[in-house]
Amino acid sequence: CPSGHDEKAIVIVRQMRIIAILSIVLESISGRMTGHPILDGFFLHLSPAITSKNAIVREHGVICLSKFCLLSGEEKVVDDFKPLLMTVAGSVEERVEVRAQAALALCDLALIHERMLLGPASDEDDQNEEGGPSIPFKDMLLEMMGHAKPGIVIIAAEIAAKLLLAGRLRDPNLIAWLLVIYFDTSLTADFEADEGAEVAKEVGSPVRLQQLLSIFFPTYSMSSLDANDDMMASVAPLISIVNDKLSGMRKDYVKEALAQRWPIGKMVEYVCYTVDLADKKKNDEGAAAAVAATGEDNDDAEKADSDQALLDENKQEKEVVVEASSTLLASIDVAEFLSEEGADSAPTLYARALAKILASACIDIDAEDRALLRRLKLCVGEAEYANDDGPTVKSIKKLDDLLVDVEDDCDEEEKSVVSEIECEKNEDDHKKEEAAVKEHVVSEEEIDNIVEKENPRQSIGSVKSSTKQSSAEREDRRSSHRVSLADVN
Repeated sequence: CPSGHDEKAIVIVRQMRIIAILSIVLESISGRMTGHPILDGFFLHLSPAITSKNAIVREHGVICLSKFCLLSGEEKVVDDFKPLLMTVAGSVEERVEVRAQAALALCDLALIHERMLLGPASDEDDQNEEGGPSIPFKDMLLEMMGHAKPGIVIIAAEIAAKLLLAGRLRDPNLIAWLLVIYFDTSLTADFEADEGAEVAKEVGSPVRLQQLLSIFFPTYSMSSLDANDDMMASVAPLISIVNDKLSGMRKDYVKEALAQRWPIGKMVEYVCYTVDLADKKKNDEGAAAAVAATGEDNDDAEKADSDQALLDENKQEKEVVVEASSTLLASIDVAEFLSEEGADSAPTLYARALAKILASACIDIDAEDRALLRRLKLCVGEAEYANDDGPTVKSIKKLDDLLVDVEDDCDEEEKSVVSEIECEKNEDDHKKEEAAVKEHVVSEEEIDNIVEKENPRQSIGSVKSSTKQSSAEREDRRSSHRVSLADVN
């Protein structure tokens, strides 16, 4: 008679064989079988493996479930299997390997069904199978990328990169977390160089993730204007994320982290370089399209002249629109952080590193947008007064000196605006005075009407007494141009 331990081993072996057979069958079934009723019976053999107490069985069960979901209808996937996968991926008590497979399954399904990324539709759906709150997949990714275990961080980062590049997600916070992970050299510190080629082929490998992200950032920025804007908008959350990671560290640890793991100066510079590279590609493509348009129908001289004139007009219109540089936008984010959150919570070495970014910023005052320059000037001034560290203030002062002319231009514009407002106010006052004078020059009938209107609740006796006034009093009323209510009564 087999012992209890042998019985458990037999059950595990049986479940692994069932999962292996189902995986082969699901891989062999044609896509035309999607939603077929015969597939419903497969899940009866699959569910015991997903809920098994053995982690290896659960991991392979989740992998097999992801294949089963690919052959199921959208309604069934979203309503039945999404909550199950979200519960497994978000469980803090589950093993990293099982959570990783559930997250990868959600990623594959999100690329097919857009509804997988949406949150609960109602309050009743706002609970997962364990009774806890249900959150959208994007929020789960943000939580996983900040996890203490590197395995979960790497899987979440690879999933976020896929969904961002596919256009399924748009969030500068996700890009900021990817930048933090990309520059963190501690993730690849345990891998030797000769193992890189073999390890890079495995999903969840930090070497593989580094290679993916090195291609992801420039490719994503060049994919669309919105993507490039999101890349630029990631600077502000990037600064806050690094600040949160450095908070609570000892001074020597902060110095080491800024040098090896999160060199904030290089990170911001990399973002600006990537954004500028995408802008250059966009401008080159626009110029090539304009040349191609003018090259058509060269035989027709009149049409060529008209096209050239049209291009000149478009060029002049484009020159009027001032596009802010990446350096200016990044400097605004840094200055705002130093003037608000960073003045109180940022470590001293981190504040100095951010201030060096401002000190080394190359900004063309004449070519930039005046409104953004005034905003930067205001933030730099506030950051200078909010920080009391000598080297930090000295670095901020360099940019403040560069922006000294912006304040003068702003004053002239404000003076012109104030003078216009004062002129309009004086004209309004003059018109009101004339209207007031005209109101006081009234006729006898109008005075009688005023008496009746000013006393709407007068009794009959008072009305009769008011009509029995002498002719002398009426003559006095005619001779006066300014009549008060006391005179009338």
